[in-house]
Amino acid sequence: MNIFRLALPAALMLLFSVSVFAADDEELAPRGKTGTVTIITDPPGSYVYLDGDSLGKSPITKRSFRTGPLRLVVIDQGKELINVRFNVWPNKENKYEGTTVMPHGTIKITTNPSSCQISLDGDYADRTTGGPLTLNSVDAGDHQVEANCPGRKPYGTIVKVEGEKSVELHLDAVKRTNTKKVGAKKKKDEDED
Repeated sequence: MNIFRLALPAALMLLFSVSVFAADDEELAPRGKTGTVTIITDPPGSYVYLDGDSLGKSPITKRSFRTGPLRLVVIDQGKELINVRFNVWPNKENKYEGTTVMPHGTIKITTNPSSCQISLDGDYADRTTGGPLTLNSVDAGDHQVEANCPGRKPYGTIVKVEGEKSVELHLDAVKRTNTKKVGAKKKKDEDED
């Protein structure tokens, strides 16, 4: 086997990786000096950690801190809401402003017929008994919601839950349609059975 055929690709990879690391290093703040940090969250009152050190609750204003590429973590109600690299540059006010959004929302469900058993991601959640059913603290992301109504085949849909938002869902097991509303947006789907 020709050794040059193996050596050339390895040398090119090494050259490429060195240039990539050099570009990243240019963006990193130097260590061993002092800068100031201002951390503002909306809403205020979240716990702020910089490189593992607790800075207290936000807002943090013009706090002296060591420089370097650090890790900024913001926690509220036991949930990590922000986790980013934050460069603290020497002799400069380094500012971070961010919105904290809890990673869960609410699903408000109505059904036709008005009394149905509701499942969330395959697990029994509760029943609609003539009025809406509200499922609180549903993790952000896509969820399967299904209505099992007397005398009807189970009918369901996928619902996208966004942090701190409420989704209104109407499952019509008779017509096999559903309507979803997040804020002012409304969407109607029909089953293709």
